[in-house]
Amino acid sequence: MKKHLILLLNLFLLCSATTAFAQPSDPQILMMVGNRPVSLNEFKSMYYKNLSKDSLKSQKALDNYLKLFTDFRLKVNAALDASLDTTPSFKQEMKEYRQKLAEPYMRDPEVEAMLVKQAYDRMQTDVRASHILIKVGPDASPADTLAAYKKIMDLREKIMKKEITFEKAAMDNSEDNFSKVKGGDLGYFTSLEMVYPFESTAYNTKVGDISMPVRTQFGYHIIKVTDKRPDVGQVQVAHIMLRTPPHEGQKDSVSVNMKIDSIYKLLQQGQSFSDLAKKYSQDASSGRVGGTLPWFGVGRMPAEFEAASFSIKNVGDYTRPIRTSFGWHIIKLVGKKGVPAFDSVKESLSAKVQKDIRSQLSTDALVAKVKTQNVFKEFPEAKKDFYKVVDETFYTGKWTADKAKNLTGTMFSIGSASYSQQDFADFIAHNQQPGENKGGEYAVNTLYPKFVKEESLKYENDALERQYPAFAEMLTEYKDGILLFDITDKMVWSKALKDTAGLKKFYEGAKNNYMWPERADASVYTCVDAKTAKEVRKMIKDGKSDKEILAAINDKAPKAVSVQSNMFEKKDNPIVDATWKKGTSDDQEKDGKVVFVDVRKIVPPTAKTLDEARGLVTTDYQNYLMAQWLTDLRAKYPVKIDQKVLALVTAQ
Repeated sequence: MKKHLILLLNLFLLCSATTAFAQPSDPQILMMVGNRPVSLNEFKSMYYKNLSKDSLKSQKALDNYLKLFTDFRLKVNAALDASLDTTPSFKQEMKEYRQKLAEPYMRDPEVEAMLVKQAYDRMQTDVRASHILIKVGPDASPADTLAAYKKIMDLREKIMKKEITFEKAAMDNSEDNFSKVKGGDLGYFTSLEMVYPFESTAYNTKVGDISMPVRTQFGYHIIKVTDKRPDVGQVQVAHIMLRTPPHEGQKDSVSVNMKIDSIYKLLQQGQSFSDLAKKYSQDASSGRVGGTLPWFGVGRMPAEFEAASFSIKNVGDYTRPIRTSFGWHIIKLVGKKGVPAFDSVKESLSAKVQKDIRSQLSTDALVAKVKTQNVFKEFPEAKKDFYKVVDETFYTGKWTADKAKNLTGTMFSIGSASYSQQDFADFIAHNQQPGENKGGEYAVNTLYPKFVKEESLKYENDALERQYPAFAEMLTEYKDGILLFDITDKMVWSKALKDTAGLKKFYEGAKNNYMWPERADASVYTCVDAKTAKEVRKMIKDGKSDKEILAAINDKAPKAVSVQSNMFEKKDNPIVDATWKKGTSDDQEKDGKVVFVDVRKIVPPTAKTLDEARGLVTTDYQNYLMAQWLTDLRAKYPVKIDQKVLALVTAQ
């Protein structure tokens, strides 16, 4: 994407669409640029958007804006007639931009707003829960899914009948190896830290209760909520950590324990926590910055570390050494804060929700809305026809749409669009799932809802320009912006850089515009003392070059003299300015050293060479080409403005 297009459009005071709704039949056509009309409404909308309220009634402001707008339309006309909108690069850039622009339209805004607010409301509460997991994959067969469900229901029934405790059932049966050793305990967590179905079940379950099975991408869970409390907010801490060996013996354990205790004593004696962290901490990333860690809330650190961090009352206080699975820590409180206001985190929460699995609820809501608004109709028998033609080759990745070549019916319709069995056959062929053979009916029933969802979203996407004028305007704005950039680059910017003969000819005709002022060809000598200055003067008189002078003087006494040699303009150097005639100046004392200047000659004003003035010449040449091009465009595309309609721009 050409990111500089926004700057370019701002430069031309054109931040809205310029052609989206101009129709030849519009009774209020403001202008014709060649054979392309511009309506009053589109111009007026842009004029009011881009000018300050105080300028809207100004005739001068209107005239200036009208000129900029007309020049813009002339250039876009040229780009269209040059077919720049048909190039592969243009089409790809428009495709990428449209895809990005369409993203917020492809979700239900009301559901998304609800999910963001729900996430924030849940942030007010921390939940502590334990769970038992029986794994089953998202694409498991019906038999495997049923077996996993039956197993977890049997466990729940035994727990509810008090035949076994939840903790014992978790240790013996849970397939979450991390939590099972702790009886399924996950510690405290808050919103957006667990997968959405798990989070919702935990928040909706009362303390002490055990949920019904809930399925996530990991499998089936039953959840026991053991506590709920007001959210403790976030803390920032620094720590000093000593790692414990993975397979430590008694000797290792005692050694590390003694060392962390000795560091703790140094802290008590008043030594700097930051200095000790830098010197001793074995957490390299935080140790370099005095042990400081990023802000964190519940569920982000090992339970022991988290509990100790939140237990510190005052900023600057630190804990006694505590142990986690990583090693020994001394923790110092750096800062503490509560849950931020909704408005301050709304944007970041929205971004997290969009990346989370819960965003599918917003997408699914949009799909349902599309179906309702466009009279979705499906034909179930058409789906069943595929049960017979999708065979075991689907699970080896070798199924082809030819196997359904005799199926020609309609699967479903949305609005005026219908989707055939051949469309679904192509979808199946491109979405095969190599693996265990689960049967044709399973494959069809799994893919059909995805096919309906994908096509429903595509139907909505294809209709965005018709449904949302703002979307169409932004798309057209970007299109015109790309065309403006490409045609201007072709006719002016790159042309000025590549057309060396044209640039040279332009320079020759205007070289007196690129003049050097009167200059002094001089050297400024800074000497360590008057004796050295005298020696330098003699060498200048003898015709020695600056290079020879530096070599001879500094060889005897390093840095005894330095030289600044240049073509000086007035105000470049006050000592040169004070001399400004051929010859050598008197000695001056500056910062404890002796300074004098030798002016070899005064150079009268002369024209800069093309290389010396290339930047300025290129800019002026581009301006020349732009003016010449606009003259040609006005001749090619006559501009006719209806003055009566123009007067309506500022009318109220």
